[in-house]
Amino acid sequence: MNNLKKKSLDEIQIARAFAIFAVLIVHSSSNGVTNIEPDSILFPIYNFFNIAGKLGTPTFIMLSSFVLFYNYFPREVNRGLIKRFYVKRLKFIIIPYVIFSLLYFVIKMYVYYDYPNISYAINRFLLLLALGKAHTHLYFVFISVQFYLLFPLLLVAFKKSLFLRKYAIIIGLIVQWIWVLLNDAYFHIPWKGSVSLSYLSFYFIGAYLGIYYTDLKNKFKQPFFKDRIIIPLSVGYGVILILYTGYMYLVRTNVFPAISENLPYLVTSYLGEFTWATYALFAGLLLFYLAHITNKTFSPKTKLFFMEIGATSFGIYLIHPLFLMIFRQFVSSGSPIVYHSWQVITFFLVTFLSWFVVRLIFRITSYYWFIFGKMEQPHLLFKKIKKEDDDRVLRKYS
Repeated sequence: MNNLKKKSLDEIQIARAFAIFAVLIVHSSSNGVTNIEPDSILFPIYNFFNIAGKLGTPTFIMLSSFVLFYNYFPREVNRGLIKRFYVKRLKFIIIPYVIFSLLYFVIKMYVYYDYPNISYAINRFLLLLALGKAHTHLYFVFISVQFYLLFPLLLVAFKKSLFLRKYAIIIGLIVQWIWVLLNDAYFHIPWKGSVSLSYLSFYFIGAYLGIYYTDLKNKFKQPFFKDRIIIPLSVGYGVILILYTGYMYLVRTNVFPAISENLPYLVTSYLGEFTWATYALFAGLLLFYLAHITNKTFSPKTKLFFMEIGATSFGIYLIHPLFLMIFRQFVSSGSPIVYHSWQVITFFLVTFLSWFVVRLIFRITSYYWFIFGKMEQPHLLFKKIKKEDDDRVLRKYS
């Protein structure tokens, strides 16, 4: 295992950019999926983008786990390390989460709800805050907090157990599906998507990649090793994408209930869970690999663009639903051309404005982390890309 000083990983920022674009596509297309009639010729297109983009949150979980284990696994675990870990998460994750939970709660309270008194509203907010449900997208932060609470224990376990490290992917899959089956049979928790066990396979895959990252990069240089991994991964992704989008199309057009009458219970009960989990797994790993490829092939300007989006992705994730709420008030119906055009325009406007506000706050106050968490400074990204480009030119002509 390589215990040398860890360098920053540009490919992770690029992967974050891909993931946040996937999240924005899902949320931007949700209005069309909800409002368009299932027999519309454009409904399958909305369904495809809405389903194909459902890799964002699992990928963020996998990347978060990767970064944690990549950075912390080589270190000695002691009280000081754990204290610094939790202080950082409190500053850069928990505080922004509370602020945005309050923001969305207040907005929805005045727009949608009429609570009887302030005491009831406060208690309602605290409950939603504790469950990650002040707004629909905040469940991701709620899940992340659960993993942060477990991380020191998991870090120690991974450091002590070679078996756990070696079979982390298989163990993660098994435990995740045990949880799914037990919840269906005994617990009956309706909001299981807000429980970290539902994403354990992604967390354990991230841990495995973070621990063995240097070894895996060296193996990828060996003849045929990359093909043995990437080809099955790509084929699996394509197959499960067709299955997942097709399944959701049948569900959303109310065709699946009629079909399910002739299918076994295991299929009808777990097909949705299986297709989502498997699709997100293949997609996240493929996206992780794609980020490594594009890190080497993107032009400096293109790479700088994606790294900038990746560096601000957490802030974009937090604030973009606010702009979606606003823009959806302008065109909620009308002629098909106007309505569908507005959905595309909304995606680009929400993306740009979310990024713009995140960077604006970054520039006007040094306490930007209080709202949007930690992010890399843009001039440092530019210097990094310029240096890499200069080094590439030197190597070409040396």
